[in-house]
Amino acid sequence: MPMIPVKEAMKGVAIAEPEVKEHDVDLLIVGGGMGACGTAFEAVRWGDKHGLKMMLCDKAALERSGAVAQGLSAINTYLGKNTADDYVRMVRTDLMGLVREDLIFDVGRHVDDSVHLFEEWGLPCWIKDENGHNMNGAAAKAAGKSLRNGDDPVRSGRWQIMINGESYKCIVAEAAKNALGEDRIMERIFIVKLLLDKNTPNRVAGAVGFNLRANEVHIFKANAIMVAAGGAVNVYRPRSTGEGMGRAWYPV
Repeated sequence: MPMIPVKEAMKGVAIAEPEVKEHDVDLLIVGGGMGACGTAFEAVRWGDKHGLKMMLCDKAALERSGAVAQGLSAINTYLGKNTADDYVRMVRTDLMGLVREDLIFDVGRHVDDSVHLFEEWGLPCWIKDENGHNMNGAAAKAAGKSLRNGDDPVRSGRWQIMINGESYKCIVAEAAKNALGEDRIMERIFIVKLLLDKNTPNRVAGAVGFNLRANEVHIFKANAIMVAAGGAVNVYRPRSTGEGMGRAWYPV
């Protein structure tokens, strides 16, 4: 009669206790996408005046983090000669009325300012010349053309404007890094839990994450936290299918 094999004891490598590092900051920015980079750029403008401590934590690398590294967001909703009301009607129709029109209007009236910043930071935007001919981003820049000056962009359809290259996230990441400085950015830090204030109900006062490259746990204590970790945009599904699913740039 064959012997019944005995289950061997589990074998593995013992993991040392992680090193715990604590950080005290005034503002913690969680995420490395477009929202986080924009927050960093704007926060530095007022925070540095008051000596606030700021830190941005990204689970990956800032240059390639975020769903819009392929060229969506404001590039696809540039108003130009359209109005914020036109934008509201477009979004309302596409999402079959299940929208917050006040928030959409607020996005619409500010979205062009973001694109103007992208252009200033180095994004080559296609622009029409005086005769209505298309100029690619390099030619437009050489001719002194600019969206901020009111020059007409080259469009694909009514809303999307044409740019040189698809991955403009690295341009926005560079702007955030120039604003914050390397010492206020932590990459490969995966935030997994927010911490509540023990004295104030429902107030988030910190966060915990771990290093993806080293055996470290990081604990952050913060007066304010901006969480822009992405992912939620696809809760809002437009009528588009396939590649058109990328049109969900208006979750409000």
